[in-house]
Amino acid sequence: MKITGIIAEYNPFHQGHIYHIRKTREITRCDCLVVIVTGYFSQRGLPSLLPKKEKTRLALEFGANLVLECPVCFGSQSADYFARYNIQSLSCIPIDTLCFGSETNNISTLEEKLKEMESTPVDPRLSFNQNLERKTGPNDLLAMYYIKYCRQFGIQPVSIQRNPIYQSATQTRTDFFNGKDVPYKSLFFIEQNFNSYYPYLSLTLQLSSPAELAQYHLVNEGIEHRLQAASQKAKNWDEFLSLTITKNYSRSRIQRTCLMILLKIKKSEMIDHDFFQLKVLGLDSIGKECLKHIHKDRLIMRFNQMDPFLQNIELKTNILYNSVLKSPIQEGPVILYDR
Repeated sequence: MKITGIIAEYNPFHQGHIYHIRKTREITRCDCLVVIVTGYFSQRGLPSLLPKKEKTRLALEFGANLVLECPVCFGSQSADYFARYNIQSLSCIPIDTLCFGSETNNISTLEEKLKEMESTPVDPRLSFNQNLERKTGPNDLLAMYYIKYCRQFGIQPVSIQRNPIYQSATQTRTDFFNGKDVPYKSLFFIEQNFNSYYPYLSLTLQLSSPAELAQYHLVNEGIEHRLQAASQKAKNWDEFLSLTITKNYSRSRIQRTCLMILLKIKKSEMIDHDFFQLKVLGLDSIGKECLKHIHKDRLIMRFNQMDPFLQNIELKTNILYNSVLKSPIQEGPVILYDR
């Protein structure tokens, strides 16, 4: 069985994702297409407009055979860590190829850019693109790390040209919050934005000591002091961001750090639990056949099969995501898709 993987976020799902799935099947001619997707929070630490049940259903509807979840503690990370975790997880199946979108759409060029980046002394005061001295698109940034870890795990990287006729997820989110019509908006939760979480975040920051905050994952280099000071002045999330973003701390870094604080995920936990279990969200008959390739100790079909650390992460993530909704989401069983 030839198996291809896709790493996705679907925040939110849009026409470009349908194109990606269909183009992947066309190029790789795979027997089974596996999608590993972030759940309730994205790689940049944003709350997901689309709940994971709907992400799963849409991915299966448009051509995926097996959908897995990337836990928030490993998914809301830098591009390097995000790529490593997801590719190492997919290697447990194992997949033969990984297919991803790219602005450059040239594997050799992307590898050269990564080598240049890793060989250039980094000025911590500057952004990634400023250090690299040439613009790198968001898809290219992830693509470089996908290629890096594909090489390490013996997976063939396959690039697809990002098609500009399809709106980005960022623009789709902006349009949705501005009241414009976007695909699948009836499935979105408008409450899922950081302004909804800011009162709790502000209170947490102000009631915690710097030492307590410093225990949490991604709270480094004294950033806890900056976050606390901003929480005492800012009345909303946008004001908070304006007081915390610097050349050292990007918007994404601030979002991810605040999410780790909200979820109370400690550095010590992350050090002790760097492992890979594959949580199944949905599958069809071909995906069911694919599961036979995976060692049973790696596979999670039910909550009680999870390691206690992942159980705790799952419970906290669900509580946090539901805390801003009028009607909490009930976790359901694995989605079985009948073609």
